[in-house]
Amino acid sequence: MPDWTFGLNINAEWRNFDLSMFFQGSYGNDIFDYSQRGDIPAMNRPSWVLERWVGEGTSNWIPRVTRENPNSNWRSSELYIKDGSFVRLKNIQLGYSLPQNILRGASIQRLRLYVSAENLFTLTDYDGFDPEIASGDYTTIGVDRGIYPQARTISVGANITF
Repeated sequence: MPDWTFGLNINAEWRNFDLSMFFQGSYGNDIFDYSQRGDIPAMNRPSWVLERWVGEGTSNWIPRVTRENPNSNWRSSELYIKDGSFVRLKNIQLGYSLPQNILRGASIQRLRLYVSAENLFTLTDYDGFDPEIASGDYTTIGVDRGIYPQARTISVGANITF
């Protein structure tokens, strides 16, 4: 559970331009990155797994990767506890309304063109897919089971008032 969850809305207008942004985030939460356990076969791994134990003189922090796991090296431990704090630009939209003198002849009261984006960027130290993990119930809050991250969507459109 995060110490803080927050959001920030920003709306601005200047001449015929308008801008809206929505940021959200959390601070002070940890994530148990269950998806990176080494005894789960056939998974993509993050680059930190390259620092794993491969013989004498190598890592004593990241265990070897093996399906058999004879020494129980991949049991739950602090290796999987990661900082889940993040700030995400959840939504941004930039619009432009055409001046009235251009629209008079077309019987249009207002024509606004816009471009918008969802999940444009996320600032985080979490190396999993998405620090804003979903959970099924209270027993899995803060557990990353390798679900797909939220999609980044970019849209272009128009609002027309006749």
